[in-house]
Amino acid sequence: MRPTVEEQLLGTCRILDTLVSPCVTDPYARTLLEGLIGNLRMLTSALPAVPGFLRSDNRATVELLGKLRADVAPELAASIALALEQPEPDTADMRALDQRNVELRGLFSQALCDSGLTAAMRAAALVHMGARAAAAPMRYVSTTTRPTTAPAKAS
Repeated sequence: MRPTVEEQLLGTCRILDTLVSPCVTDPYARTLLEGLIGNLRMLTSALPAVPGFLRSDNRATVELLGKLRADVAPELAASIALALEQPEPDTADMRALDQRNVELRGLFSQALCDSGLTAAMRAAALVHMGARAAAAPMRYVSTTTRPTTAPAKAS
């Protein structure tokens, strides 16, 4: 499909950068605009990796939930069992992959709050969260700067 999503995002960046940015004179507004342009560029490069990330994260979360299920309250264990019985979505359907991810992450969050979770399972959950964060394709670092010192209070 032409233009691709990536081409549309890059075109938007080009217009913002070459036509809009020169008209923005307020320093704060310019910083925000530069951040938005940077975010659009990040999305352009990250977007192709999102379906693979979701598939991988869903598989890893399903595996971990299968283990956590033994340690959580019976009602939560039943909800996890139902979720694990659901078929995986079509790998080409990003919306379905994302919805599945939201469902699994919600159950994972509930399991983490369960008082019956063993120390070993909590450790496994921390490893899982670290691996997920390291693999996430969308990692925008803001271009806005924060003051290094607090402004002086008026007397």
